[in-house]
Amino acid sequence: MLAQEILLRAKKNVFTNKSADGLTKIRGEGLDFCEIRPYETGDDVRKINFSASAKTGDLQTNVFNENKQISVLICVVLSSSLHFGSQRLKSDTIADIIALLGCSSIKQHNQTQLLFFTNGEPTLWHLNNTADVLRAIEAMQSWDLLKIQSDLKMLDRYLLQQQKSLSFIIGDFYQAHDYSLMAHKHQINALIVRDTLEELPLFASELELVSAENGRMVEANMEKKLASKYQTKLQAQDDELIAHFAKHGANVGKIYTNENTFIKLGQILR
Repeated sequence: MLAQEILLRAKKNVFTNKSADGLTKIRGEGLDFCEIRPYETGDDVRKINFSASAKTGDLQTNVFNENKQISVLICVVLSSSLHFGSQRLKSDTIADIIALLGCSSIKQHNQTQLLFFTNGEPTLWHLNNTADVLRAIEAMQSWDLLKIQSDLKMLDRYLLQQQKSLSFIIGDFYQAHDYSLMAHKHQINALIVRDTLEELPLFASELELVSAENGRMVEANMEKKLASKYQTKLQAQDDELIAHFAKHGANVGKIYTNENTFIKLGQILR
């Protein structure tokens, strides 16, 4: 039932909401090279051919044939830490994102693939219609996330073997990783899904924590000083991650479990 509710909400937002224009423009750059010509005012500076410009002494730009149907990869990095949420599970927010991106890409008639990366071979879904989106979300919600660990090496290997695509990487991004190679090959959008309680640990002093990996109970004392230290360290780690994506030309944004996923996703992809 939850999967159906998520899909129905996404379909309503994508197919009937006029404010969905920004989200439904899931387009990539033209990938079919045509020619090199002199640069003109208004041309995309990212398409400047610096090698040709150096040879001629004037700015030259690459011209591509428009290719409206593009390849879209929606890559979900699953992990046990997604089974968490103070108001709503992070995995449910990710299901929202999958539904919205899937419906948007289908509306644009793109070639759309959804991949779940776990501690094994990636699970691949071809999204040709909204029924495929529903089945994929139902499958994700049936898995025991507490038994899953993220596999970023598999994500690397897979993306580096694929042709250039508009790629979305979705997860909570707590594991350090170098995304530079995949960002240089693909048009990357990194969507960080978090719960506010993870970043602002307003805890009582005495805690009983349950390990997401093995289910063991651990007693802890989270005093204000320790909570502040944790928050500072996490903020520094996130700043480094966002700078890393920016350096390699990837778009990045955060979506929290207590936010309207449709509105926030539209702001990130605008």
